[in-house]
Amino acid sequence: MNTAKKFFRYLALTLLIVVLTSLLGDIFFGQFSLQENRKLETLIDGKEDELANIVEENEALKEEIILLKNNDEYVEHIARENLGLIKEGEEYIDEQPE
Repeated sequence: MNTAKKFFRYLALTLLIVVLTSLLGDIFFGQFSLQENRKLETLIDGKEDELANIVEENEALKEEIILLKNNDEYVEHIARENLGLIKEGEEYIDEQPE
């Protein structure tokens, strides 16, 4: 009877070691390992920074839309700068030589 108890103890200890080894392997090298967690955190931080930049850009675009809707001088400025438009009677001077 004593040998049967020893056998079951060794068997339980062996199973416990196998399970612990498997769990530790999963913790350090598995899909949800610490290393993968760090990679995901880095990716999340990068995406949060990207999102903050996009939010700032959206706010700037909203302000520009408001200016375009309500400020004729700003529309004229944009037309002159981006499109090279001039008023009647004005002469266009190209500041950049060819």
